[in-house]
Amino acid sequence: MPQSCRSMDPIVTAVMVALVASPAHAVSPEEAFTAGCGGCHASDAKILRKIPDGSEAVRRAWILNFMAGHPNERDAVKAEIVEYLVAKSATSKSWWQFW
Repeated sequence: MPQSCRSMDPIVTAVMVALVASPAHAVSPEEAFTAGCGGCHASDAKILRKIPDGSEAVRRAWILNFMAGHPNERDAVKAEIVEYLVAKSATSKSWWQFW
């Protein structure tokens, strides 16, 4: 194990190893969002406000276009992040959703 990993908390190390070792399909969309976006975004509220209303195809196209130019900490789970955002953006937007 590399020197930098030896000094880390064993639980943090185990989680990091699991994220790297697990195939992309082994995580839920929520876990994918946390793994790929959680380092910069504590919540999905900001992005959900930006996704336009419309059919699933319209929302998915917007999200894919957005994700193509947006940094992601885990490219292996990008497809799951897209699915998460498509599903979350399907609900009607109201003021309480973004608090």
